[in-house]
Amino acid sequence: MRVAKKQFLNHFLLAIGLLLICVFSYGLVANKLGYFLDDWYIIWTYRTFGVEKFLDFFKGDRPLFSYVYMVFIPLIKDSPLNWQLFAIFTKWLSGISLWCLLRLLMPKKDLSTFAITALFLVYPGFKFHHFAVMYSQNYAILAVYFLSHIFMILAIRNPKRRCVYTILAMILQFIGIAPMELYYGLELVRPILIFLELRDDTKPLKVQLTRSFKTWLPYLLVLFGFTLFRVGFGQLYSYQLGLVNQLKSDPISTIKQLAVIVFKALVDSIFNVWVDILRQFHAAIKSGNSIVVGVSVAAGLFALLLLFYSHRTNRTTDSRITSFWLPVLGVYIILVGMIPVLIAGLDIGLAFHNNRFLLHLSVGVCILIVSLVDLIIRQGYFRLVLLALLIGISIGANFIVGNEYKKAWEAQKYFFSQLTWRVPQIRPGTVLITPEVPFETYYSGTSLTAPLNIIYSPDLNQNPIPYQMILAGSPQMKSMPELIPDQPIHRVSRAFNFQGNTSDMLVFEMPTRGCLQILSPSTNPQLYNNSRYAQLWEDLIKLSNLDRIVTNKPDAELPTRYFGSVPQRDWCYYYQKAALAEQSQQWTEIVSLYDRAKSEQLNPVSSRELLPFINAYFRTGEIKEALVLSENLLTEDGNFRFDLCRIIEDADLMNISQDREQMLKFLDELKCEGD
Repeated sequence: MRVAKKQFLNHFLLAIGLLLICVFSYGLVANKLGYFLDDWYIIWTYRTFGVEKFLDFFKGDRPLFSYVYMVFIPLIKDSPLNWQLFAIFTKWLSGISLWCLLRLLMPKKDLSTFAITALFLVYPGFKFHHFAVMYSQNYAILAVYFLSHIFMILAIRNPKRRCVYTILAMILQFIGIAPMELYYGLELVRPILIFLELRDDTKPLKVQLTRSFKTWLPYLLVLFGFTLFRVGFGQLYSYQLGLVNQLKSDPISTIKQLAVIVFKALVDSIFNVWVDILRQFHAAIKSGNSIVVGVSVAAGLFALLLLFYSHRTNRTTDSRITSFWLPVLGVYIILVGMIPVLIAGLDIGLAFHNNRFLLHLSVGVCILIVSLVDLIIRQGYFRLVLLALLIGISIGANFIVGNEYKKAWEAQKYFFSQLTWRVPQIRPGTVLITPEVPFETYYSGTSLTAPLNIIYSPDLNQNPIPYQMILAGSPQMKSMPELIPDQPIHRVSRAFNFQGNTSDMLVFEMPTRGCLQILSPSTNPQLYNNSRYAQLWEDLIKLSNLDRIVTNKPDAELPTRYFGSVPQRDWCYYYQKAALAEQSQQWTEIVSLYDRAKSEQLNPVSSRELLPFINAYFRTGEIKEALVLSENLLTEDGNFRFDLCRIIEDADLMNISQDREQMLKFLDELKCEGD
């Protein structure tokens, strides 16, 4: 009894240690993050229509996945912090399930099973963790899937309860593979585990294989049944069986291409991921972010403590899966894990949108790495240090990634803050469109449509939605009409639909450095000649309609429930208010705004932001101040000569007698004629 209590206490402490590893890896920035990509419009769907709408949300995508969301969304609701914490919790649950499974399979390898689990929890190749709404539920499904294997092993070992355990294992198996199919390929690991569990060297191999197949048969029926459903009702899914069609049309080329993808995925997931970490650390340290070293060292020392604690009772004999076969099993898990991704015709690797498929492959990768360390390094304490180093730098790399998410969230929040300063309210049926935004790695036009409507239409509860965000440099444009006036726009995105017109669009630019720009049809398209979207900018600028802005209503507000504290008033606040006042020709208000900005010692981020103030000074007759600002603008950036010419010509400044000589001289320098 005392031994059992001591073992329980040891396992409990190690389980808490795994939770703290997750917190180290993902929790340091959890309270500074919001929603990204699909998370935004998942939460928007729940807020607008309620949980029942997820049946429509996943129709034509992954219809069974809707039931998973219908379970978890009402529990966590729409708090960004709660979702980040829930993602950490479910990640830990998936690790605990894996650890329990590994301990069943390798009961005498305490150190190896713990090290594999710890490395799995922080595997740095997978960088989608902070998409918390999506991946917290993926983790939960993965935990259930591991649990299916646990009950399968228990069914083999407990003949009296075999029927109950087998049924439970089959139910959990279906839950693990059906909603999202990501773990479908891992089903080919199940018969290997069954064979290893039933292995009896005293009996002929044929007898062992026959017995293993009979034990596998119930799970094979579940796998076969779901496969028939998936193929027979393929029209319900967005991911089609692209590989099958490619093999039919060009089998040799497809097989060659497949071999390249598989080899690259192996190299990326096993080797290049660590090279990528070194690049991340070098870039972080070079930019002055030395805290990542501290995080890595602290995490590594903590991991070393846990590994040492686990190592105290480590026993390395009497295991069904020997150290020699573990690396082979690891590679096998990686290869079969690729199957659903390859069938869909998708790539696997470290590139951002492809690294999401490394989640389930990381099980095999971590088994491979830990087992190789175990085989190659015989000195126990050196082995502990190396494993702790891998875990520590993985946590440091995840901390770097977390800060990238944080920057993207802050950039998106700052964008919407500026939008509310510049655009108090928007007429329904308006499209906000731009070729690109600096933070689009973590967002899409579809996902940004969610906060746009939440901010400007907080009480929305029905279709059609009033506002649509389009990133014109993305695949969204494939469903857009030709960029000419008066073309109807009808867009359907999951549970939402929008109806608008190309004549009802607001074109904007969100520069990497500087303030948000709401463009008018008179904006000089030559400003974008060096952009890869130069022609697209020219087409869009002509369609920008500033009349879509409602200027006589209070500013829309960013809901603190989602955005937390909003950015303080800075230079861009005064610039946006000046641009809004310019639209209403409130010239004295603009001059007042500039005076207030100067009194707070705020300066333009970009010389372009001086234009509304120059215009106001000209309009109010303060020519000297206007000329000083104009010369500053031209000194910094001569591309705005066109805009200055337009301001002066529109203001009819030649009728102003004061400072006429200076004006003539300035106009001569500008060479406005012919612009």
